[in-house]
Amino acid sequence: MIRIEILPLDGIEIENIGKLSFGQSKLEIEKLLGNPSKSSNLKQLFYDQYDVRIDFDNEGNAEFIEFLYGPFPENTELSIYGINPFEIGADKLIEILAEKNNGKIDDSEAEYCYAFLNISVGIWRQLIEKGVEESIAEMKADHKYEENKDWLNEDLKRAKNFWTIGIGVKSYYE
Repeated sequence: MIRIEILPLDGIEIENIGKLSFGQSKLEIEKLLGNPSKSSNLKQLFYDQYDVRIDFDNEGNAEFIEFLYGPFPENTELSIYGINPFEIGADKLIEILAEKNNGKIDDSEAEYCYAFLNISVGIWRQLIEKGVEESIAEMKADHKYEENKDWLNEDLKRAKNFWTIGIGVKSYYE
């Protein structure tokens, strides 16, 4: 596993590779990380080996970095403020990010998505525990739980944490 430290408002530090900072050009990033797994127009680079997507502004400089393969990334072990955002639990992550943010939070899609505006950090997940537990209860009542329990239990496990975490330049989420 590759260890990556997420540095809000700054960039990321990849163990044994180096630091990728906001404002770096695509050329500088490719020099640091090598050729991307794929590139989407001129605005994004994807690096599967780092479970990451990097977005660029109109001048071609990095403005957003998102880790896409949570809560169980295959290649990376992330850290933000000393904790792994994909292992600490959704509520605890919100609590820590809210404390570090110390200000306005966009919670218009609460439980699924939050943007911490002062630190330009966003988190997202497709499922929440309560929703999966309700599905389990419905399927048990309809006697369909046994045939679906494997994927339901997997969904319940995934719903305990957020699935993506992104960081952007100052005011990115505003």
